[in-house]
Amino acid sequence: MKKSSIALILLFEFILLTVSGCISSDIMSSGNVSSDSTSPDEGEGNAGENSHNVLNQIDTASYEKSSPYLYWEYELGDITPENISEGRGNTQDCVRFTTDGKYLAAGTGKDLTVLDVAGKNVLWKKTLKGNISDLSFSIDGKYLIAGERSADGCIYSFDASTGEEIHRYRTADDLGTDENYRNQPCIYKIKTSDDAVYIAAGRYWKDSGYELASRVYRFSPDGNLSWKLPAAENYPRSVNWIDSSLDGKNVVFSTGDWTNSLETGAVIYSVDERGSLRWKYEIPPLRPYFVSAAVWHGLDISDDGSIITAFTGDGRKYLFYDSEMKKPGDGKSEWHSAKYQSNVTAPEELEGSVIYAYGENAKIASEDEILYLTGATLPAYYPGNVPMAYPLENSLVSCDAETGETSWTYSLGGRCAGIFYSPDERFFALTVGKDTSSGNTQVHGIHVFDSRKPGNGNSKLLWTFKTEGVVADAAISSDCTVAAVELPLKLKNGDVTGKHRLIIVR
Repeated sequence: MKKSSIALILLFEFILLTVSGCISSDIMSSGNVSSDSTSPDEGEGNAGENSHNVLNQIDTASYEKSSPYLYWEYELGDITPENISEGRGNTQDCVRFTTDGKYLAAGTGKDLTVLDVAGKNVLWKKTLKGNISDLSFSIDGKYLIAGERSADGCIYSFDASTGEEIHRYRTADDLGTDENYRNQPCIYKIKTSDDAVYIAAGRYWKDSGYELASRVYRFSPDGNLSWKLPAAENYPRSVNWIDSSLDGKNVVFSTGDWTNSLETGAVIYSVDERGSLRWKYEIPPLRPYFVSAAVWHGLDISDDGSIITAFTGDGRKYLFYDSEMKKPGDGKSEWHSAKYQSNVTAPEELEGSVIYAYGENAKIASEDEILYLTGATLPAYYPGNVPMAYPLENSLVSCDAETGETSWTYSLGGRCAGIFYSPDERFFALTVGKDTSSGNTQVHGIHVFDSRKPGNGNSKLLWTFKTEGVVADAAISSDCTVAAVELPLKLKNGDVTGKHRLIIVR
């Protein structure tokens, strides 16, 4: 056969693969390296190394990957761009699907919008008193529960199809309030179960030192209060996250001190649907680096309530089997030992500074696998320097549930807001925001995985979708449709990349 004919055939095959998405999605995700021992900075080498990584991905699993497309874009209005040189931004935009994926709620600032996904239209829109901090539909899709940060710190229950306000609860009556927005009560997390809504709320302020106040609530989906903990006073600690089994009979939350100033540990609580204590477990501070301990968003319980994991902000992971916990107040677990509890991101001394990667989020993927999401590199001592990025910053870490050992890691390259699972627990999405270490804007976007695929993170990867701005929050439906909020970002040279929009990707 003539050389020209061979070249033409090879060119045709390459075009066919590119159009089908088999190569394009891998090129888009070529900066991601997933293995048992790979660290984030090992995927950021020269072009030759990245090309080698792409070939490895194509050889292993890329033939099954597809290219996503933008199904719908909805403008969310002008906001002040986030600064690439700063840490967490002030924008708290959030999105949530109904269980069937038919409707989508978006909260941006004070504006609450519910959209019909298939019809690509707005069902209703209204403005709340404060900035929306979290949202959740009831399991049956009839109600939308919304929380805000404001002087009142209200929890709302709306008719999901019409927007009619059914009920409102003012947490400022419990937590107190302040004229300063940062010190006002905030609804941190809303978790819906079969017939209940569980909520973690709190606020902080600073007089002579930091002070914290938190409450945990149980409501019916239409907004009627069942109970609150504590009943007559506040926890003098933070409660930033709450989760429950699907039937709502095992509810877990944690108190702690994220300010690292009150010299107290974190406590994991398990209560039943009546609010009665089932068990608790105390986590001491990780000395000498920290004087306090807290769990940010790293707390998760399996749907059947049998397994619980906790991931502290300082990077320690814990796993509990509910059936093996002691009676209320005992504070010990038969399961736990030094063999099973370890650091995902142990503080390391580098060039005279001690750094670690923040413990961001946790998810029980199956009875055999637990996922932990790390955040940006931080100094253990404030003020402190960050001479370089921590090896496991902004990474997804998979651990064996039986041994606690790391199975594989997946580097994202930028801060991720959470691990977002579909209702059927098959698909999950990771959103990539700012890379504060290097300022690389090429990492922004959405990564979607199929948890039923065998192998490591790259083998489970279905597709990536690049964005110009940072992705702040996301939701994913059981048909693998992803809704995400993109935020504009101000670069070091003053230019702005990306825009404030809601995108729906398939």
